[in-house]
Amino acid sequence: MSGNKQNGLMYRRQFVKLSGVAGASGLLALAGADGGMADGGQSPEASPPAPGGANCPTQSALCGFRADTGGRYDLWDRVQVCLGTRTAPPTTCLTTTSDYVVLNGRPQNNHNFLLVPTCRISGIECPFIATAAAPNYWLDAWINAQPGRPSHVVYPNIGLGINSAGTRDQDQLHIHLAGIHSGIQTQLNAYDSSITNNPANWRNQIVPIWGLTSAGMPAPRSYRVLHVSNLNTNLFTLLRDSVVLPTGANMADQAMAVTPRLVGNGGFYVLNSEPALPTPPGQPGGTGTVDFLLAYT
Repeated sequence: MSGNKQNGLMYRRQFVKLSGVAGASGLLALAGADGGMADGGQSPEASPPAPGGANCPTQSALCGFRADTGGRYDLWDRVQVCLGTRTAPPTTCLTTTSDYVVLNGRPQNNHNFLLVPTCRISGIECPFIATAAAPNYWLDAWINAQPGRPSHVVYPNIGLGINSAGTRDQDQLHIHLAGIHSGIQTQLNAYDSSITNNPANWRNQIVPIWGLTSAGMPAPRSYRVLHVSNLNTNLFTLLRDSVVLPTGANMADQAMAVTPRLVGNGGFYVLNSEPALPTPPGQPGGTGTVDFLLAYT
């Protein structure tokens, strides 16, 4: 086991002692977070791991190529700087492990950070992230947003999010660690009694949520919402199996957000949307971005 991997496990063990954050009951059952074979059943010899990574997806047009650089691959360049395999661009590496790095978001402040895999992964469309070989990036993001971490999100409530392929501006998977706009939690609380905790019903659990545009104007969008008791399960797998495959949707079109459930017995709300979301009559349309929900500035 590498030193970085050991450090990552140490951080998680430390977090067990610090658990009790709202909505985090049973959070740190970590089985299955570190092992397995890359997607497509390829052997390690057929797909050498990316620097710093244990199991990584086979290079492809869908998941990306390790030689990609510059422009929309700036985040991938920065990951390699953190791993010591590149010298530029100048990068502040808040946390570096074998599975991921944590960077400042833009604009840089105390509630805007990014968790970025050390594998070359283009985004939510890469099949690898929903396999048993993939780390639990959502749990890693939640842990890194907590007090005591360099990327502690200082905001009344935390929101984690990932944008669809069509709305992001970087083609390297990244989960936003940010605040969640005031009022989002209140709306979710109001819908709580009708929000399912059964993944099989997630695809039909669609509610309208008012968020904010980039100009700070109120705007409604519709989201599928699921209540989970913890983040021990790979949410990408849950989305693929419970929503994308049953509905015939495209994984690349999906946006996801996670925020604590502050009522009942806690846990988390998982929100999902897409531009072509089939909404009930009278409800607003869906979206491929989490920007209506998350506070970056």
